[in-house]
Amino acid sequence: MPVVRLLPPDVVSRIAAGEVIDRPASVLKELIENSLDAGAARIAVETLGAGRELLRIADDGRGMEPADCRSAFERHATSKIADFSDLDSLCTFGFRGEALFAVAAVSKVTLTSRAAGSRKGWRVELRGGRLVSEREAPPSEGTVIEVRDLFFNTPARAKFLKSDASERSHLARVVEEAALANPGVSFSLKSEGRGVLRFDSHAAGGAAEALRLRACEVLGPELGRGMLAAEAKTDGVELLALLSAADSLQATRSLQYVLVNRRPVANRTVQQALYRAYEPFRAKNRHPAAVLCLTVPPDQVDVNVHPTKREVRFRKEQALYELIARAASRTLLTAKGIPTLLPQAGRGSLPPARQPEFPAPRLHEAAHAYAPAFHTASGGARPAAPERPREEAGWFPQSLRYLGQIERSYLAFENDGGLLVVDQHAAQERVLFEKYLGQILSGEVPVQDLLLPIPVELPASAVHSLLGLRKRLKKIGFSVEPFGKSLQVLSVPAVFQKSADVKDVVHGLLEGLLSPAAAAADARYDATATIACKASVKAHDSLSPAEAVELLASLRRCADPSCCPHGRPTMLNLDRAELARRFKRSGAPPL
Repeated sequence: MPVVRLLPPDVVSRIAAGEVIDRPASVLKELIENSLDAGAARIAVETLGAGRELLRIADDGRGMEPADCRSAFERHATSKIADFSDLDSLCTFGFRGEALFAVAAVSKVTLTSRAAGSRKGWRVELRGGRLVSEREAPPSEGTVIEVRDLFFNTPARAKFLKSDASERSHLARVVEEAALANPGVSFSLKSEGRGVLRFDSHAAGGAAEALRLRACEVLGPELGRGMLAAEAKTDGVELLALLSAADSLQATRSLQYVLVNRRPVANRTVQQALYRAYEPFRAKNRHPAAVLCLTVPPDQVDVNVHPTKREVRFRKEQALYELIARAASRTLLTAKGIPTLLPQAGRGSLPPARQPEFPAPRLHEAAHAYAPAFHTASGGARPAAPERPREEAGWFPQSLRYLGQIERSYLAFENDGGLLVVDQHAAQERVLFEKYLGQILSGEVPVQDLLLPIPVELPASAVHSLLGLRKRLKKIGFSVEPFGKSLQVLSVPAVFQKSADVKDVVHGLLEGLLSPAAAAADARYDATATIACKASVKAHDSLSPAEAVELLASLRRCADPSCCPHGRPTMLNLDRAELARRFKRSGAPPL
């Protein structure tokens, strides 16, 4: 008996839909691209149930004739290309003819449209890919498409959707990317009946000015206004970019947008070129905010790599790499007043640049930042209590005499004729890390309510993500709430004393807690290490002798005092014998 059989058409359509449609955000992306291909200047999005119950997209584009309204939902039906050779001159977002077919296969769809110049509109309704009804409709401008009950006929796929907050974040990210790629188009997003995003059209002025105005709307005025503009052109490829300054790097990669021919993409070559330009300035776990807009001839880029069209390939990857790296490097170096003697394309690497200087104000030990009473993340108020001392590590010197600070960064101690040098930042980072991690594990994180909440500017997609993690954030001492289009921090762990540190840590939490590749324990470790780093005394901060001795005593009580949470050593110990060897003596002099 034969075991190979043809699948029924409805089963084939549901399986095929999974290649294109995997969540409400992918539906929204396809429909927005259709609106842009139709020449829309205004796109309004409305969602209910995080896009599961309803996705409604209305535009003022060219609209469709009644016959096109029906055929648009047929598989591989498209107005974008006629034969395979058209892919080499593709100037539209869509071309496969799969999006509407895939959407209709797993939802209930209603499409209402009126062709430009027509006096009547047309409406078609589909359920699970089958045409239910079609009839004349009021002649409203453009096209309105409503997608209801997504995955109603594929419940197994619906189970893999994330929380409402996560899905709303992905929906907002789609609108943000489309808005950055198309500054001349106005966008709005309404979620659960409440306006979330609104981006007005910026058609006047040049492309660079329009991009900056849109970046200020998406990323926030503080970040958008401070970004550096970079432009370059070679062999038909044009680059227009906005880059964060070398001394304004972020703790998250989520503020990077790559747009190729107005299409949001992910490409490793572009990312490597960007990070190559920042290499002389970038510390570990610091990332540039960037909007990279590339205009590439259609025959030099392949968008037919994956059904989602998120991945692209370039015909001249090396030339593109050099264009981005050189333009970004020139912009960063010029902004810092460094001569830009860059090599010719293909002749070696970029020249080294000096490290930027970060002056730090004087501050006392961060562990004592808040002297008043505090409460814990788990609830009740309690007074500050001294930490229960651990058994001191036996290999620490018992007899020490403090000598002073070196470069206001290292603490020097005499140790029985030897020398112990301690990195003050790494040492306190280890102390606060173990203390704070222990508090998290015990559920007793000391929390300080802020007299004035600290506003943190983030894209709406990032705000939705963090608000969805409010319970997890509260367990580690942070309380956040919506504030206009962004959010504000109401309370923080009791190790903080500077608002700039709080803002930076919020970005770090966004990177660590939302990373799908990171295990929960790794994310908790990274977030705790980031908080400890930001709360610790910095290089070039003055410490009194009493503070220096107390820091070393606290380091002694750590379970692992040898290095900071990021792996840097906390101390260098030169005993009497080692000093004698360094000076080529036969032995240590007698005490």
